[in-house]
Amino acid sequence: MREVLAAAHDWRRRRIPFGLATVVASSAGTVTGPGDLLAVDPTGDVRGGIPAGCVESAVLDATAETLRTGRTRLARYPVGGDGPWPARPGCAGTVEVLLRRVTADCPTARSLAALAGPDPVAVATVVGGRAPFAAELVIRRDRTEGTLGTADLDDWAVDCAAGLPDGAVVLGYGERPGVRVLFQAMPAAPRMLLFGATAVAAALARIGADLGYRVVACDPRPAFATVARLPDAHEVHRAWPHRLLAATPVTPDTVLCLLGHDPRYELPLLHAALSTSAGYLAVLGSRAAHEARLTRLRADGVPEAQLARLRAPAGLDLGGRSPAETALAIAAEVVAWRHGGSGRPLSGLTGPIHAAHPAGLTRAAAR
Repeated sequence: MREVLAAAHDWRRRRIPFGLATVVASSAGTVTGPGDLLAVDPTGDVRGGIPAGCVESAVLDATAETLRTGRTRLARYPVGGDGPWPARPGCAGTVEVLLRRVTADCPTARSLAALAGPDPVAVATVVGGRAPFAAELVIRRDRTEGTLGTADLDDWAVDCAAGLPDGAVVLGYGERPGVRVLFQAMPAAPRMLLFGATAVAAALARIGADLGYRVVACDPRPAFATVARLPDAHEVHRAWPHRLLAATPVTPDTVLCLLGHDPRYELPLLHAALSTSAGYLAVLGSRAAHEARLTRLRADGVPEAQLARLRAPAGLDLGGRSPAETALAIAAEVVAWRHGGSGRPLSGLTGPIHAAHPAGLTRAAAR
């Protein structure tokens, strides 16, 4: 999604219209699901995608046609059975896609900008029933923008959004035929705090941004703490790491990585980090260096339960050595921690590749 949101921001800034495909529902396996996005501009530049590859080309063609005609519609793509696209095991069903033309000043452009912003937000879109088709309501903590057609429907959408996890889901309002509403909920982006503006930090900032983190990099050295060195970080600070950490909100979904080896700030930062609720605390370096680090922290009275939170050496065992490979190993461990993955090769496991959606996420709810 974030690739499309970034492209939408750029196209809107340059006032370039584009076609947008949004998956509303899918019964064709777990590869694609509500909220998946594909966008195409007038030159044919494609961003995002529909993971159900069997219909992706057809969706792209339909999106390009919508860009030309401006006709908003809901398209259904049957997979397997009597449909034109053969089904592979586990992916037979129907993919339902909302197709829209987006211009710089239209409500959908504003909705996409809201989803790309730093604050938690939900966007509700009518995708069927007795309400203006494709009407949108942006739901923020303190206000709403737009309308789904009636005050009652807007109030219901606000109530629903308050209890939704991040992701997308279609819910139903009213008695049959009722109104079908697609909710796209985007929480505040979790932070990835990178201390030490090393080459590994530059590579990890790029991956972290792609993973949806708000990347904050920090280094006290003026020559290293620069935007040019860390172009993918959202924030670059020249400051003592423990002081910046003290002024930065930290939550259980925060990723914190010590990637430098400067003894002037290493221990003060680790003391500060271990007193936060950050869920992922990692330190780069050798096992011998970490043992020496632990010895100093124990001498300072840090409890063993706190020390056990440190992941060192940081990352999964991928065998790489370069900064990019090291960053990938750390990012892989972050993804496994975030989603509860085992970190083992899928070829050696059994069962579904993707975890099931949280209970109720894809279930229609009627009021």
